Amino acid sequence: MSAQNRRKTHEVFHKRALLQKRIIKETNFTYRIILSVLNKYFIEKKKILDIGCGVGTICLYLANRNNNVFGIDISQNAITSCKQSAKSLHIKNASFERMDFPNSIPDEKFDYILCSEVIEHLENDELALRKIYSLLKPKGVAIISTPSKNAPLYRLGLARNFDQRVGHLRRYDLEDLVGMCRKTGFHILETRKTEGVLRNFLFLNPIAGKFVRFIKFFISDIVTFLDEISLRLFGESQVFVVVGKP
Repeated sequence: MSAQNRRKTHEVFHKRALLQKRIIKETNFTYRIILSVLNKYFIEKKKILDIGCGVGTICLYLANRNNNVFGIDISQNAITSCKQSAKSLHIKNASFERMDFPNSIPDEKFDYILCSEVIEHLENDELALRKIYSLLKPKGVAIISTPSKNAPLYRLGLARNFDQRVGHLRRYDLEDLVGMCRKTGFHILETRKTEGVLRNFLFLNPIAGKFVRFIKFFISDIVTFLDEISLRLFGESQVFVVVGKP
């Protein structure tokens, strides 16, 4: 998919982006997996880059924890939403810019980089990893997540329409991603196989997805517990790699 087509896809996806009224919490069902990884490695008062920041939910969360955050996304609709939400929430230590990564990159270096659900959209994923490496300060840490090609729904052929609709060019298994990161020069700090078939179904199926907004409080804990059982039984739908720069 060309950068132009990728941008069109994401502009449509973010066409009805809503203004954020509050900072998410660690128990938020949509973000609880990635926040558990972020909170382990990203400490406060650092410079953070969020590649493919979307509507800025994670950027605003990290900025609220005393970090200076820069979010980039190929979608102008997403970036406009980010800026409006930051202003509404009185967040001044988060900035946003439309940028076609990895063809365009920021000029500065960062302590931490988040690249969540992005590389599967990019034509040149190896270039993307090299750019992430170049943007990290020495001893910096990057977190990369992507859909797994071992996902049960994908192996059953039930995720292909979703992949096509959102612009996924490929999927990875953990060995693929680890090998690419090592080839780039990173050392591996941690790997995770996450998201069971239950959670994956909720985000892939448009009808089931309407119920995600109601998964709050203790219900989030219950659904997460059941999803972890499905993860052990049927395998992962998502993989994480945490890498460090020497």
